[in-house]
Amino acid sequence: MLYCHGLRLPVAGLLLALLTSLGDVRAAFELAGRIPESLRADGEVEVVRERIEERDTQPVAKGRLEAGVLALRVEAEPGLYRLRIGSQETPFVAGEGQRLVVGAADGDREVRLEGSPDHALFLAYEALRRASLRQHVLTVREAQQAARSRGDAAAVDRLTEAEVEGYRVHRRELIDFTLSRLAGSPALYAASLRWEGDYRLAELAAVVRDFVKTHPDWQISRRLESRVRGFESLALGAPAPELAGRAPDGSAVALSGLRGKVVLLDFWASWCGPCRSENRHYVELYQTHRDAGFEILAVSVDHDERGWKAAIAKDRATWRHLSDLVGWKSPLAATYQVTALPASFLIDREGRIVAKDLRGAALTQELKRQLALGR
Repeated sequence: MLYCHGLRLPVAGLLLALLTSLGDVRAAFELAGRIPESLRADGEVEVVRERIEERDTQPVAKGRLEAGVLALRVEAEPGLYRLRIGSQETPFVAGEGQRLVVGAADGDREVRLEGSPDHALFLAYEALRRASLRQHVLTVREAQQAARSRGDAAAVDRLTEAEVEGYRVHRRELIDFTLSRLAGSPALYAASLRWEGDYRLAELAAVVRDFVKTHPDWQISRRLESRVRGFESLALGAPAPELAGRAPDGSAVALSGLRGKVVLLDFWASWCGPCRSENRHYVELYQTHRDAGFEILAVSVDHDERGWKAAIAKDRATWRHLSDLVGWKSPLAATYQVTALPASFLIDREGRIVAKDLRGAALTQELKRQLALGR
């Protein structure tokens, strides 16, 4: 989002009525400003709460613009929201009692918000996120696509590994920013989507504890607590949480049914390029070590059943599969706090998590070690 400094937006009286308010009302914030005619569409306005765990939104307020002027008091707790004006949809973070000025210059293609310290932090986070993603992931992905177009399979594999590693670096830069800038702000919740459980988790947990002490009744406090507990439950040595669902043929599959084997729990999707590259590596690994007690349980976050099954067949992925076919809304992925692909967990014969996100030679070495322990 481009941020426009020094834009003075006239506000006239309460011209937009609050029609709907949902959830526990413990605080409020205000939105005010003038919307250019080019962005007004039919004049309808909606504020929705972002629920990043469910990957959906919850309506909070609806109304209409009057002559392009917005003056709205939203009776809702601080958190991550979206402002919808016609087809425009703008994310923002609101703190308790804050007033966000909404507007855009004539000819602009998107609405902007300013005036809230917490939203300013969110904008800084988003600016870093975009720059970091470009530096560590997108440039590598572009090189990978060029290598694929010229048929250089070795370069594609090398760049796929670089993309996965780049994404790890990207996420950790965001966690560093979270700890240095977002403590105490509702913007903390917006950043939590990209946390991971194996990097500075104790520090994240301490920041969340302090936030909850200050705001014990807020919805995002409970959600942040739950997120940290989820990461802590997936620590190395912890029992792997149960997963169960349907295989491509409709039969029941459960992780607990593989107890006694060394299991690679792999989260993937048919549309994920790095995941498909991993599948090619898994074929040889599975064929080599299956008889020694190795199993792969692949959990897909696909929506499309046909695409899921086609990818399994094309990749010769003859191991076990399950999916609930609801994409990123999958409770299966949520159980393991998976918000990016590929992601994997190596589980020993007793059902304990012994490694995460291993690939290539590192995965082969640890797998052989785990298999040898059971002899």
